[in-house]
Amino acid sequence: MNAIIRWLVFTFLAFITILMVIKGIDLWTLRTNVDGDGIGVHFLGLEINDRVPEAKIPTYAIGFFVASFITLLIAFAFVGKTFLKNNTPAR
Repeated sequence: MNAIIRWLVFTFLAFITILMVIKGIDLWTLRTNVDGDGIGVHFLGLEINDRVPEAKIPTYAIGFFVASFITLLIAFAFVGKTFLKNNTPAR
């Protein structure tokens, strides 16, 4: 892959990372403000779970934080590989 594509992938993954962190914070702050049996968890227009009980909401928040950390690591792996290719000495 050339450098431009790597930067585009990095930007996309960084954007997804930010959205996951925001969703995790949203779920973490929601905690007990649940009416009825539970809440529905949606991400990027996709329904993850229709009815999450109040006790499981922090688990979903932590899941979003972990997933965002993983996508951030993958994003930096793409950029790091570009820097390593550009900084290798010529033989």
